[in-house]
Amino acid sequence: MDIERSLQQAGVGQTSTLLDLPAMIATFDALPSSLQSYMLFHFLRRSPAPTLQFVSSIILATMKQDFLSLLPIELSRNILRFLDGRSLCKAAQVSKQWRVVVDSDAHIWMHQFQREGFVLEEREEEEAFAQKLGIDGHYGVRPNYQERKLQAKKRMIKGKGRLNHAIVRPTDLPESPLYPNDVTMDEVDQSTGHHGQHDAAHKSRDWDSDTAEEDIDIKQEEEEAFMTPDAAPPSPTTSLTGRFNDADSEDEAMDQDLIEEPFGPMAPSTDHPFKALFRRHWITRQNWTKGRAKHIQFRGHSDRVVTCLQFDSEKIISGYDDQSIHVYDTVTGNRLKKLDGHEGGVWALQYRGNTLVSGATDRTVRVWDIEKGICTHVFRGHTSTVRCLQIVMPVNVNKDPHGVPKYEPEFPVIVTGSRDSTLLVWRLPDPELNGHMSPTDNGWLLHTLSGHLQSVRALAAEGSTLVSGSYDCTVRVWNIVTGTLVHRLQGHAQKVYSVVLDKERNQCMSGSMDSFVRIWSLEDGSCLHVLEGHAALVGLLGLNANHLVSAAADCTVRIWDPARGVCLRVLAAHSAAITCFQHDGSKVISGSDGNLKMWDFNTGKFVRNLLTGLGSVWQVKFDERRCVAAVQRAAANGANVPNGLTYFEVLDYGVYGIEEPFENAPALPVDDVAGGVGVPAGGAGAAAVAAGAGAGLPAIAGPPGQAAA
Repeated sequence: MDIERSLQQAGVGQTSTLLDLPAMIATFDALPSSLQSYMLFHFLRRSPAPTLQFVSSIILATMKQDFLSLLPIELSRNILRFLDGRSLCKAAQVSKQWRVVVDSDAHIWMHQFQREGFVLEEREEEEAFAQKLGIDGHYGVRPNYQERKLQAKKRMIKGKGRLNHAIVRPTDLPESPLYPNDVTMDEVDQSTGHHGQHDAAHKSRDWDSDTAEEDIDIKQEEEEAFMTPDAAPPSPTTSLTGRFNDADSEDEAMDQDLIEEPFGPMAPSTDHPFKALFRRHWITRQNWTKGRAKHIQFRGHSDRVVTCLQFDSEKIISGYDDQSIHVYDTVTGNRLKKLDGHEGGVWALQYRGNTLVSGATDRTVRVWDIEKGICTHVFRGHTSTVRCLQIVMPVNVNKDPHGVPKYEPEFPVIVTGSRDSTLLVWRLPDPELNGHMSPTDNGWLLHTLSGHLQSVRALAAEGSTLVSGSYDCTVRVWNIVTGTLVHRLQGHAQKVYSVVLDKERNQCMSGSMDSFVRIWSLEDGSCLHVLEGHAALVGLLGLNANHLVSAAADCTVRIWDPARGVCLRVLAAHSAAITCFQHDGSKVISGSDGNLKMWDFNTGKFVRNLLTGLGSVWQVKFDERRCVAAVQRAAANGANVPNGLTYFEVLDYGVYGIEEPFENAPALPVDDVAGGVGVPAGGAGAAAVAAGAGAGLPAIAGPPGQAAA
């Protein structure tokens, strides 16, 4: 009736106009969007105020519609997973509903961990969830070594933690930390109950990299246990609308801190613990970029050379050329254990859990219980120096994620290479189950791999495949399950010093004194690429998912594309042979000529000197949080030590902005980023530039076994 009355008042024929309306609407629908906008503009200009108010009410209601709240929870999660960390924090500031969805969902933040390449340690998860439940104090507070040890034992007794020793029984595969874990989450529910789900999910992420799905299956019950009542997700068939109350939200500054610096110390919150963990790792990465590190320095063992090094968040284990192995606390630098037993210099070591394996010039291989500080087994079989070794973990070779796991090898083994030209394969014993054995007992030897004509200098193994490099100029590929030779790779003109294994591409790489790096096919043993560019011995190789990195005596580090066999970047700044290096997807750290340098992996540009003024840089290792270097420094107070003193330098990038405010971070020297260049491959040249950097981090001497400020 309103339409009829309006038409009569306008003097327009009622019947003809009403019949024309559908045609007018159809014509409007057929117009391009630009013409539609033009027509609407003129219609609105000619409309009275009541009509404009009516149109405005419809438009505003449509524009304010919260699409995320109208969707089922699983679709909302899927959408948010496409955002990065910064965008997620911005999304959390849109509304309380969005904030609850973003902050309380474990899947979203675990996906961010995968996207950024962060490594989540079991200890971090335990502490974060304990803090969430109010069991522990501030997340940043770390108990001392003895307390941590006691807590670990309690967790073992209660069945909540990983075993701290190596298990060699195939029937124990699902329970042992030295075996891959392919247990499904349904099996975990049955075997561990609710509280075991989180640990089992973490172990699955550690070991089942080949078959793990992108989504981390964290049960809904576990999520709800750590959410506020308002944050608990609805059933999968319902939307978020009406499911949220006006719950108190966390201080908005926390999200803003993830976007803009400075970051403040972490505090307990109502967020899911995984968000707090992601923030911690994000800040740590920013600290690496900005050079904000807490520097701890402590004396090593006299003036002896550190031949091998491995560390984690709890301990640093180093081998020396004077027969000894030392265990230090990573945080304080205090010496925890000294492992005596070898009768010659220790040249190789590796540990898994509480089990350490070492090889020395006394021709023996020793197995140690780290916590007790005792040698549990002595393996004799080599007739010369044990130069390299590796603990090889079982790998599930069944490609079907729903099939029965098939492990190769069936249990952890040790592979050792010696100057006697042989490799020996040993079964890794469990000190707890097998006890102390007679030093002459050789019952753990599985295979003797003979074929090399000279010293075995390097080895790399994964699953059943072993690659060895020798001074006889050859690379050999073995099957360690059967103990047979698979390929003999010939091509190098001089001694082979380094090898790496790339099972993803079914390839291996070798570096030689002839200055070449060769890429070999494991399928048929053919040489796929010869990488030219280095001018001297290639003694070090490193591999990640997409790149091969080589370091040589020509003072340079090179980054290669192994698929095409081309050099991508040349890192030139050192003035002497590279003695050690490590890399990940974002940085390269190299040691030489008394300097420890950091490079941008993606651009090849020199970032800064981490340490300068050193006598030698023997070893360097880093993880997501810390960089540990074993170095030689001049003796203090003019002491008569010709070779200088051994020090360990620990740079901790996980302190400032997390456990301490940024204001406490020391300022970087102005010239700390001077003295290095990154040279693109194929450029004018890659000549090494002598480092002329300044003082770097100060050297503060301290007595043995005591941390320096």
